[in-house]
Amino acid sequence: MAQYTKNGKTVTADDGKDHHLYSEYQPGKSWDTDEFVASNSPITVPYKYAGLFLTYTMLVGFGLSIMLAIIFRFEETTYTHCRVANYFPSTSAAIATTPSAYVWRLVICLCSLPRLLFVLYCYHFYINVSCQLRYYRGLCHLCFIAEMLENLSLIGLSCISSDDNYDIHEILFISFQVGAMLHMILMCIVFKMATTRYDDVRSDTGIFKRKGALQRKMFFCVMNILAFLISIYFFFRHQNRCEPGVYSLFAIFEYLVVLTNVLFHEDTWKDFSNRCIIYGGRAHNKLMTE
Repeated sequence: MAQYTKNGKTVTADDGKDHHLYSEYQPGKSWDTDEFVASNSPITVPYKYAGLFLTYTMLVGFGLSIMLAIIFRFEETTYTHCRVANYFPSTSAAIATTPSAYVWRLVICLCSLPRLLFVLYCYHFYINVSCQLRYYRGLCHLCFIAEMLENLSLIGLSCISSDDNYDIHEILFISFQVGAMLHMILMCIVFKMATTRYDDVRSDTGIFKRKGALQRKMFFCVMNILAFLISIYFFFRHQNRCEPGVYSLFAIFEYLVVLTNVLFHEDTWKDFSNRCIIYGGRAHNKLMTE
């Protein structure tokens, strides 16, 4: 006798068959019909809690790294080649010095694997959405590549600080930001294409309000790009003019780049807030509605 879940109800079967995994999922189905349900799984983690853990771990870790750099290594992290007054350390300078480096690397250790797994999950989900629009699948592939580049570059620049090897750190930072911006732009396009039939509809399964979700993604994407461009302006202005406080303005807008990046990812994770991750069962993917 076996128990399995079907359409939100527990069903008992006594036909001698293995009903451990009940699945209605097939590639090409519409957005709202993807469903993997497994029983007898010891650990089930809702995506909304996993997303909150990643978001707050990143934000708290980043804020703590900056504060520790200001408290314990202020002179070292705000020092510049022209020795003008500055008040805030850049992100690279903060995470290159201890104890901030220990905090940030711990954050990366905790968050890297879940982030990479979510990249794979997100790609698998979107590539199987039934969408007949031209270039949709190609954009899904590009979005996946850009997000992988972003995450792998983040791991690299966190492990190799600007003090360890400035040139490699700089290359990794550039690839991180290019990957992040491309991913955000492509994600907005893919999301719009994948949900074009549902722009003004709230799904009866309660997945999310898609129109509002797209607006939030576009907002964080635009803010991230604007903050990055402004930070670049202040960086080169500092390099050329050496004005007091300009490097601090560069640092502040760099913080905004990090903040908007984390919030964009948090909004992407929020799209799957009614889904669950299963550990210990046969189903390695779970797309379950509330």
